Amino acid sequence: MDIIVIGFDPGAARVGWAALDVGAAGARHLGSGVLPIDLAGDSGLEALRAAAGALLSRYRPALVAVERVVRVFPRPRFGPAMAGELCGASWVGAELAGLAAARGLVVRTATLHAVRSALGCARAGDAALAAAIRARVAGWPVRSSEHARDAAAVAWSTTVETVHAPASQSWATPAELDRNLP
Repeated sequence: MDIIVIGFDPGAARVGWAALDVGAAGARHLGSGVLPIDLAGDSGLEALRAAAGALLSRYRPALVAVERVVRVFPRPRFGPAMAGELCGASWVGAELAGLAAARGLVVRTATLHAVRSALGCARAGDAALAAAIRARVAGWPVRSSEHARDAAAVAWSTTVETVHAPASQSWATPAELDRNLP
């Protein structure tokens, strides 16, 4: 049985998205792109909700996958700007998950580390991640933004675990992700 899944890669300035048709024969690219956002003021939040809502209405997914940003606290290698971006991305991810859940959709989250592990490129760079997506998603564009690619990676990796999930499940977080928290 094929399902439509939309993946989101939340960021403080852009949100990558990818819609995939996933079934026993594999995954097929339906659409992808980047939603530019402006988190300053309520109009930015409304624009994000409207754009994401339009994608949900257009593709009618059975599953929404959102990258979970877990490192939101400053670390020695992060400056204040990076910490602010990570906090913004975490907030945007929660907004997207809440929007999908409010529509009654199944929502899954995954850390980028868990996504890369599922794709077999945990320690590899971005080029390896792009190659892994091209190898697993039929029709994936030769050129795409890193945000759309990461959204596709989140969508694909969460379907590996969720294609056989109960239909009545409205919210779930894979147990392995809780063990990977910093």
